[in-house]
Amino acid sequence: KPFGYFYKLRGYVSYILLAFMIIVPFIKINGHPLFLLNVVQRKFIIFGQVFWPQDFHLVAIGFITFLIFIILFTVIFGRVWCGWVCPQTIFMEMIFRKIEYWIEGDASKQKKLAEGTWNRDKIIKRSKKHFLFLMVAFLLAHIALAWVVGVEQVAKNFTTPPHQNLGGFIPMVVSTLVIYGIYIRFREQMCTTFCPYGRLQGVLLG
Repeated sequence: KPFGYFYKLRGYVSYILLAFMIIVPFIKINGHPLFLLNVVQRKFIIFGQVFWPQDFHLVAIGFITFLIFIILFTVIFGRVWCGWVCPQTIFMEMIFRKIEYWIEGDASKQKKLAEGTWNRDKIIKRSKKHFLFLMVAFLLAHIALAWVVGVEQVAKNFTTPPHQNLGGFIPMVVSTLVIYGIYIRFREQMCTTFCPYGRLQGVLLG
């Protein structure tokens, strides 16, 4: 179970970034969201300014600039991005693992529980963990969708019966299950196997 000054500092940074992630979809400028990354409708809003496909070269330039910044940041400071800022790491270390520590204890207790027989205590702990993981995945999926389709559309998806809004219901369910699957099973494998930036860092720092 991690502890220490830098872990606490990482926690503070993570909570600030999580607050940013949750609050930003609700902020509007001139009637537009502060940020909206609607890939489906090819509509992008950055700092309240709307960009359409004909403006895509501006979005592309901004994205390339951001990518170059991350690469240069990695060359100078190493894996600070992965350890301190990457959403995958923040969700895993500051949300899901904290739930595990709270329910199952530290690493040795978790290992003992995993290797133990299925008794009443194990069933209760595992059921509680899976339930909370699924609920957190549900919330994160809605927040992520709010960045893509907007808060109003997410609210509509949440309040409309599923059979009347399959276009909103299906992405919500799929996103929830994907997030749940990542943090219940894959975890660091997302960084080492699936993340292209993780592989790029291996080249930059190798």
